[in-house]
Amino acid sequence: MVLPILGTGYLNAQKLSKNDAFDILTKWEGKWKNSAIFEKSIWTGERTETRGITETNLILSNNYLEMMVYNENDISKHIISYDQTSSQFNRWEFKSDGSNTFWTGKWNKAEKSMTWNYVDFSNYGINGKIIENFNSNNIIKIRTVMKDKAGKTLLRINSTKKKI
Repeated sequence: MVLPILGTGYLNAQKLSKNDAFDILTKWEGKWKNSAIFEKSIWTGERTETRGITETNLILSNNYLEMMVYNENDISKHIISYDQTSSQFNRWEFKSDGSNTFWTGKWNKAEKSMTWNYVDFSNYGINGKIIENFNSNNIIKIRTVMKDKAGKTLLRINSTKKKI
């Protein structure tokens, strides 16, 4: 398995206060320089590297984080919020090609990481995971893996965001 096995304490839902959720959302706030390596996979025929900028702001009474990602070939908008009822973070991604995805996330305080799980509304059996590690206030290391129902890798991305 590509992704590390996480402790059982991580798998249990964490009920966060509004202030705790705000503190987590602010970890993304600001302007970031992006670099990403798309490994050869089914969706990316060859290994490629991209660069870009991400601009992130809290909106709507600080309940949502709006993230604009400007990469070499596309633009996307991400909206992130914490849902008190489900005790998880929600992430919507809207891309300039008209596609969109939805993810649910859990914060691991000890690891200083957010793990996002892809929600497959298409029922094709796609399994996706994004793990964002906040190594410092100025660097986020991100691993993205998407697989089909047979376990074949559709997409693998290793990326870094550095605060500008």
